[in-house]
Order: sequence, then structure tokens, then C-alpha cells
Amino acid sequence: MPIEEHLESASREIEIEIKTALMKRGWTQADLAKRLNISRQQLNQAVKGSNSKRAKEIRETVYELLGME
Repeated sequence: MPIEEHLESASREIEIEIKTALMKRGWTQADLAKRLNISRQQLNQAVKGSNSKRAKEIRETVYELLGME
């Protein structure tokens, strides 16, 4: 499997895990963005797997807040 396909697959898995954790808490991405004091667009980019430094920082915070390790 080419590297790009691995990256896309990993990004989809991360997105699914985050969305599942949100659903279990009854939260929306808008709720989470508000709790993190960031825009919904920033959160969406992080959830979708952006590789920017800021997106990675946001994901780390999201994992902690949602109890994902």
C-alpha cells in the first residue's frame, strides 16, 4: 500500500475515533470547539487529520479531553 494511502487510512481512523468519542458524550464538534476555545474550522482540520503543528496540538488536547490515549 503506498504511503499516501496509509496516511489517508490513518486520518480516517482518527476522525472516526474522535467522532465516536464525541457521540458517546453527546457533544458536537461545535461543542468541543467551544470548550477548546478554537474555531470549528480549526477543530475540523485537526479531526480530518491535517498535519500542521497546530492541528497536532489540537488533537493531543482533544485526546486528553475525551479520554483517548
